[in-house]
Amino acid sequence: MSSEANTTEEHRRIRRLETGWRFHRGDIDDGADPELEDDDWEAVDVPHDWSIEGPFDPDNPGDQQQGFAPGGVGWYRRELPEDIDGEATVRFDGVYRNFDVYVDGEHVGHRPYGYSTVTYDLAEFGVEGGETLAVRVDNDEYPHSRWYTGSGIYRDVHLVETDPVAVTPFGTDVRTTAVTRHSADVQVLTEVENGESDTVECTLETEIVGPDGDVVATAETETTLEAGESDEFDQHLSIADPERWTLEDPSQYVARSVVSRESATGSPSQNDEGGETTLAIDDYVTPFGIRTFEWTAEAGFFLNGESVDLKGVNLHHDAGCLGAAVTEPALERRLETLQELGCNAIRTAHNPPQPELLELCDRMGFLVIDEVYDKWRHEGVDEWFDEWWREDLAAMIDRDRNHPSIVCWSVGNENYDQGDDQMIEDLAMLTEATAEMDPTRPVTYGNPPWGEGTEGVVENIRRVAEHVDVLCGNYQEHWYDDYREAGVDLPIVGSENRRFFRGSGDDPLAFVPRNPWYDVAERDDVCGQFLWPGIDYLGESREWPSKGWPTGLVDTTGAIKPVGRFHQAAWSEEPTVFAAAVDHERERPACRPEWSGPPLSAHWNFPDREDSQGFVNVYTFTNAESVDLYQNDELLGTQRADDFGLRPIEWYVPYEAGTLRAIAKDDDGDVVAEHELETAAEPSRIELEADRETIAADGRDLVYVRATVTDDDGVRVPRADHEVRFDVSGAGEIAGVDNGDLDSDESWVGDTRSAYRGTCIAVVRADRDGGTLEIEAAADGLAEDGVSVAVEDAS
Repeated sequence: MSSEANTTEEHRRIRRLETGWRFHRGDIDDGADPELEDDDWEAVDVPHDWSIEGPFDPDNPGDQQQGFAPGGVGWYRRELPEDIDGEATVRFDGVYRNFDVYVDGEHVGHRPYGYSTVTYDLAEFGVEGGETLAVRVDNDEYPHSRWYTGSGIYRDVHLVETDPVAVTPFGTDVRTTAVTRHSADVQVLTEVENGESDTVECTLETEIVGPDGDVVATAETETTLEAGESDEFDQHLSIADPERWTLEDPSQYVARSVVSRESATGSPSQNDEGGETTLAIDDYVTPFGIRTFEWTAEAGFFLNGESVDLKGVNLHHDAGCLGAAVTEPALERRLETLQELGCNAIRTAHNPPQPELLELCDRMGFLVIDEVYDKWRHEGVDEWFDEWWREDLAAMIDRDRNHPSIVCWSVGNENYDQGDDQMIEDLAMLTEATAEMDPTRPVTYGNPPWGEGTEGVVENIRRVAEHVDVLCGNYQEHWYDDYREAGVDLPIVGSENRRFFRGSGDDPLAFVPRNPWYDVAERDDVCGQFLWPGIDYLGESREWPSKGWPTGLVDTTGAIKPVGRFHQAAWSEEPTVFAAAVDHERERPACRPEWSGPPLSAHWNFPDREDSQGFVNVYTFTNAESVDLYQNDELLGTQRADDFGLRPIEWYVPYEAGTLRAIAKDDDGDVVAEHELETAAEPSRIELEADRETIAADGRDLVYVRATVTDDDGVRVPRADHEVRFDVSGAGEIAGVDNGDLDSDESWVGDTRSAYRGTCIAVVRADRDGGTLEIEAAADGLAEDGVSVAVEDAS
C-alpha cells in the first residue's frame, strides 16, 4: 500500500497524509519557511502525540489535570505530494491545540480548539504539488483542560483533490423524514460549490445504494451555479421495504452524489435517451442509516418503536500507552470490550471524537450522545470562546450529522457558573444554534449537581430545562423525583453515574451502596445511564505519581475489572456469572473515594487467611436465578439473586487454597454459566498471548500482546511484579507498553514494563511492508515465551 493510503472515489481523490512528516519539539522563528533545513528533525508518522513520550514529571505545568504530562510547542513539516490533480483541500481531524497552518511560508489558518475537524482550501494559495506544509502547535498554556489531551497532530490529516465544481466538505445532509414498514422517505440536502470564474450549468444525480449493494432509489436535479458561489440541492427519494438500522443489525445505506456538467474533464456518460454526452466531475459518498427514535418523559427512549434502556459509558479520547494518537484497531478493541459487558451507548466526554469512533459505532450498533465542549468559560477557553463557538459547533454537526448512531447532541458539560444568568444565556445560544443546524435530533447539556442544597440544585435544573430537550444529570439519581415535582417534564438520562455508589439527601457524592443502574431499571421515565468512566483514562489524577482516573470498568490495557462484571450481569443478555474476592491486601490506586468501591480481585490467593482459618468476603455477579458456590468441589451453599435485591450475591467463605467455582442456574435448575478462581503457586514462567493472529501491513494496525506471569500450571500469579522485557522483530515495532497501573512511574514508551497484578502488555504496530512479527517476552527467573503474528498486505 502507498504510504499515503489512497481512498479513491471515482471522481475525487482522498489521501491520508500519514508519512513523510518531520517533527521538532520546541518553538523556532522560521518553522514555516520552505527553505528551512529540517533534515535533522525527527521523522514521525501522523497521528502523533508527543506528550505520551514524556517525561511525566510532578513539576510539569499541566500538573494533575494532564496527568503530569508535558505540553509545550511543536512544529510539523512535510512536502505535499507532487502529483496533485485539481483543487486541493487539506483536512485536519484534530490537532491539539492552538495551531497554525502554513503552505510555503504563507499562513493558511488558525484554530484554538483542539478537537474540531478543520478544512482549508489550498486553491487560493496556488498549490500545485510539492509545496511545504507546516503546522505549529502550541499546547503551552495551562489550564485548558481537566484531563489528558495529548499534544500535536494526534488525528489524521487528509488531502482531498476535486474538480473546481464539487460537493463541499461535509456538504451532504441525509434525513429520513418518514418511515413505515413498506417505505422510507429520504431527503438529501447537498451543497455544491463552483470554484471557477465562470457560470456553470451542472446536474446532481443522487443514488441510494442499499446494504446489499443494489441501487434502490435515484434523483436528478439541474441548476446554474454562478462563479464563486455555492447552492444547496434539495432532493426527495423513496426507498421500498427499508432495512432498519438497529443495535442488533446496524444496516447502512449509502447516498452517492454525482455532479456532472457539459464541458469539463471527466468520465463521459449519456442520458437514458442516448442523447447529449455529459461528464461526471465529482462524486461524494455518504453512509447513513434508516431508523426512528424518540425520547419521552413518560416511558424513556425508543428506537424503531421499541423501548431501549441506554446502557452507556463516558469515554475520553486517549487509549492508555498510545496517548491521544489512537488508530481504528484500538478503538474497535475498546468498543468490543464494552459490548462484551452489554454496553450499547457512548457519550463522547467531553468533545467531538475522532470520526473513526463514530463510524465504528454505526457499524457495531451503539447509540451516541455527541458532545462539543466541556466547560464554556474558564481559564484557557474564555478568551476564544465568543469568537469560535459557532465554528466549533458547526464543525461537529456538519461532520457528524449523517451517523445513525448519534441520537442526541450535547453542547457542554458542568459549567462552573451553573444556573447563573451568563450560563443560561450561553446555553440558550448554543442549543438554539444546534437546533437550527440540525433540527432532527434533540439537544442536551451535562448538568453538574451544583446548588445550595436540594432546593438550589432543583432551581438550577429547572432553569436549564427551559432550554434543552433531554435532561442530562451528572450524579443526580436521588433528585429525579424532586425534578418531576418541580415540573420538569423532560426525558431524563444519567449522563454521569458512578459504578458502585449513588448520592443521598443533599449530597450527590454520598456513599450509598445502591447501584445507580437500578434508577434506570426501576423507572420507565429514566432513559438510561452513562457510567463515569467506561475505561480508565489519563489525567484528572490525584497526587504524583498518579497519572489518571483509575475507576473505570476496564483498565488501560483493555482488561475488564471485576467490578465491571456487575454491569455485565445487569446489562448483558448472555447468561453470565463471575466470582470476585474482596482483597484488602491489594494495592489500591489513588482515586477519588466516591467513585471507588470494594477492592475486588479475580484470584484465590489468601495464604494469611488459611494460616488463621479466616474468612474471605466473595461477591458473585449473575443474571441467572441462583448460584451454587463450590470450594475444592465441596458445595458451600446455594443463594438466589432475588434474595439480594439491588445488591450482588454476597458470601463469606472459610478460605482453603485450591479452587472456588460459581455455577449459575436458571429456574429449571439448568446450568447456564460458570466461573472459577484458582490458587496460584510460585511464579514460574511468562505466558504470551496476542489478541489477533493477523494484522494489516498499513502502518496503523495493532496487535495487543499480553504477558502473564503464571505458575507451572498456567495460573496467573496475582501479586507478581516482575519487570518484563519485550523483544519485537520482523514486520513492526512497539507502539507502547502498559500494565493498567496508573500510579506507576514507568514510561509508556520503550520495551519494558513491570507486571501489575501479574500482567502487562506491549502494543505492537505493523509496518507497511508485511511479513511476520516475532514477539518475545522475558523476565529474570521466569521461563520466557513468544508468539508470531502475520502482517499481510493491506491493499
